[in-house]
Amino acid sequence: MTTLNVKHVARIEGHGDITIDVKDGEVKDIRMDIVEPARFFEAMVKGRTYEEAPLITSRICGICSANHAMTSILATEDAFGVEVGTKTKKMRQLLVYGSYLQNHATHLYVLASPDYLGLPSVFPLAETAPDVVSRALGLKRLGNELCTLVGGRPVHPTMAVVGGFTSEPSRDELLRFADRLEAAVRDAAATVELFGDFEIPRFETEGDLISLIDPSTYAIVGGEIHSLDHGWTKPVSEYRSIFEEKVVGHSNSKHVVVDGGTFMASALSRVNNSWDHLLPSARVVASKVGMRPTNKNPFLNNVCQAIELVDAAERCAMLCREIADDTESVLPVEVKPCEGIGRGATEAPRGTLYHTLEYDKNGRVVAGDVITPTAQNLANLEADMRRFAPTVVAKPREEFIMDVERLVRAYDPCLSCAVH
Repeated sequence: MTTLNVKHVARIEGHGDITIDVKDGEVKDIRMDIVEPARFFEAMVKGRTYEEAPLITSRICGICSANHAMTSILATEDAFGVEVGTKTKKMRQLLVYGSYLQNHATHLYVLASPDYLGLPSVFPLAETAPDVVSRALGLKRLGNELCTLVGGRPVHPTMAVVGGFTSEPSRDELLRFADRLEAAVRDAAATVELFGDFEIPRFETEGDLISLIDPSTYAIVGGEIHSLDHGWTKPVSEYRSIFEEKVVGHSNSKHVVVDGGTFMASALSRVNNSWDHLLPSARVVASKVGMRPTNKNPFLNNVCQAIELVDAAERCAMLCREIADDTESVLPVEVKPCEGIGRGATEAPRGTLYHTLEYDKNGRVVAGDVITPTAQNLANLEADMRRFAPTVVAKPREEFIMDVERLVRAYDPCLSCAVH
């Protein structure tokens, strides 16, 4: 028996190890050990006011902080019965899409692309193809500035609050940003073409693909929970009865299953479940690289993130122009704290994020619950690793390990979120 240990897998967010037991050339066991320490944010929000909760939960992650803040806001509004206007909802979409531009560009170019270019990191690419790296930085910068425009700063937004926004961009700012977003569509499409050209293994996950859906749009902020394999659609208010969290001995993150089965929450899930709501330009570039539903190859999650870059850039340009011509106020509506339990969900870059907040009559948190995308994905990732590793175990050791790591990075895990 030989045990292969990959300590602190490179080019992912957070700290995780891979342990592989091989005997006589056969993979006997493989697991993803999440060694990040638990961070106890669910306990941290107890006793805090409803205004503080989104500011605290946004600290769960510096990459998808906008999603954590927004999901807590939705949960709070659900608990208090708060309704907001159409313009506020559009502003919230802009904020969440800003995190997509930030995260997808970073993951695709900096973390994932070296896997397919035979490079140890992105730094050699900066020397041989500076235009490609410039494209990546430009898309990420655009996401940072969109989050700043709408949320007040690129991480941990402060302007998005329960009931609305404390401020909003001017009409001129929105129109100028719309022009920049439209110009970025070409770079986003080039990203799809780049990743569509990479050779990937022929492999499909046996797990389900679950995401939010909305009958009228590509679901990002709110919606209902949908299963691709089983076809069911259920309200977010029922997520605690849908998902079962399980403690596993080798990981500081829980695993999540549905009816005992594993599943993937991801860009791959969203593109499959909401294909008809992608903008035509995104569907065209997706089809050019062979991505159409139903496709369950987890390595295509990278391509799906690139497809979402195209959709996000064009969609946000449209939203900016719509908001610029809308005179409705986005200032916070009246909020009356009351005793109650609220649930909210958004599509974070890596998959669906769920929050529950329970309040007392004074608007202070009694209890909180968070289920992150990576926590949902870990059980399915390990199942995929167990099926995929035997197909490449005959390769030289370094190539074998690299192929397994490539699968992990295709999931784009955020291990700090997972141990929230």
